[in-house]
Amino acid sequence: MTHPDAYPIQNLMLIDDNSFDQMIYQRISQKSGMVGNLMQFTDATKALEHLADTGKVRPDLILLDINMPIMDGFEFLEAVTEKFGADMCPIVVMLTTSLNPKDELRAKGFSVVEDFLNKPLTKAHLEKLSELVNGHKKQVPFNDTAKAQTEQVVSK
Repeated sequence: MTHPDAYPIQNLMLIDDNSFDQMIYQRISQKSGMVGNLMQFTDATKALEHLADTGKVRPDLILLDINMPIMDGFEFLEAVTEKFGADMCPIVVMLTTSLNPKDELRAKGFSVVEDFLNKPLTKAHLEKLSELVNGHKKQVPFNDTAKAQTEQVVSK
């Protein structure tokens, strides 16, 4: 088995309440050979808990559905940026069936949102996203100062 560090997208977090979509995205991620570790959540509150736990793997990229029960994609974005700050969030890409231009405009109002893609996720999407992730890693390394800020926020 290939080590997760060898993949263009080492750690991908997928937040989508549709279990069928989750199953398809898992298969696409595996077959693409571009994703090392796929963290899947059908509940955005569970994904937020994962991010708050400093002992858990941090994602390089979050694919986020908009329309979900309990906590929708926008509520998740508000909570994650409030809790960790805009600079502490990984790259977020909205992956949705929404055709409402207001949703795209609202999503792009969050500095962590890099793109807005229509479902379904495809291998071509993953190729584009891997370039985005690798470009971001070169620009913003997760240094000791950022790690200390994360630990400080979580301990409050």
